[in-house]
Amino acid sequence: MLYPEYYAKHGADRNDLLGNAEVVFQTFAIDIANIAALRRLDLDRSSAKVLDVGCGGGTSLLQFIRLGFDAGNLSGVDTSAERIEQARHLLPAVELRVESADHLAYPDGTFDLVFESTMLGTLSSDVLLKGIAREMIRVTRRGGYVMLADWRYSRRGSGVETAMSKKRIAELFDVGRSTSVVARHRGALVPPVGRRLSRLLPSLYFLVQALVPPAVGQMTTVLRKS
Repeated sequence: MLYPEYYAKHGADRNDLLGNAEVVFQTFAIDIANIAALRRLDLDRSSAKVLDVGCGGGTSLLQFIRLGFDAGNLSGVDTSAERIEQARHLLPAVELRVESADHLAYPDGTFDLVFESTMLGTLSSDVLLKGIAREMIRVTRRGGYVMLADWRYSRRGSGVETAMSKKRIAELFDVGRSTSVVARHRGALVPPVGRRLSRLLPSLYFLVQALVPPAVGQMTTVLRKS
């Protein structure tokens, strides 16, 4: 199930921070994991070139700007022309393209960091997944980073078609040869648990995240290109 079908089923406000208390701490947890991962990387925020693969409406790119990255060095690609147009209104200084992530038009080694957030898990085609992973590695410079913020479990009806587990990431991104793991940080809880805690018992959210590792559904993984 891809995002248009997901929102058609669950409603347009499903992930609205102001309109849906269930998603607030889920979003905080993903943001915290991403920030913790970025702290560990040897990147100059004033000059680092960053590509967001499957950037959607630009929310993740906006976070990079909030964290001090130069908007002029940021790029994003998405297959949805509508979402790219939304991102252009939000982020006029960012380079944004309607482009398929398995056939990127950028030269080899263009970026210091190539990032994706909850995009790979929406895809069920093994051929497409392998193509995207190959392209993400290709456009990353040697010694640069690939950062994956995705779900490690799949669940029927959730929009997550393919679990981005440790094993799946290792297979797709040729860990041990083309890349090596730099960091893994716990993010959002599995939605049935995380959404309920976020709405009903937010004070317990990060306690559960720390004490019950299997309840963590989303991980942020950083790979370094060999």
